Amino acid sequence: MPIYEYACQTCGEHFDKLIRSINQTTPEIICPACQSKDVQRIISPPAIHTGRAGSESASAETLDTTPSPPPVFGRKELQAAQEKKRQLRERVIHGED
Repeated sequence: MPIYEYACQTCGEHFDKLIRSINQTTPEIICPACQSKDVQRIISPPAIHTGRAGSESASAETLDTTPSPPPVFGRKELQAAQEKKRQLRERVIHGED
């Protein structure tokens, strides 16, 4: 389920849209701020993982090679992250903080 980032050409709002299935026809995207249909998808840079932080200075004997379990990031965590992003955006728009 990819998350695409969009920019409204009318009001300049940036927002994310979760697409349930790649095979699904793309739903009509509407700006949540001004309800405009004049939106454009933004090409976001990919996330790149280059390795473990600080591993260059660690010696081979002290380096723990056991893999750590991946963090759990499900629907609830995604919704919480999107809500936090929305709140931060609102604070910036209204000049708070």
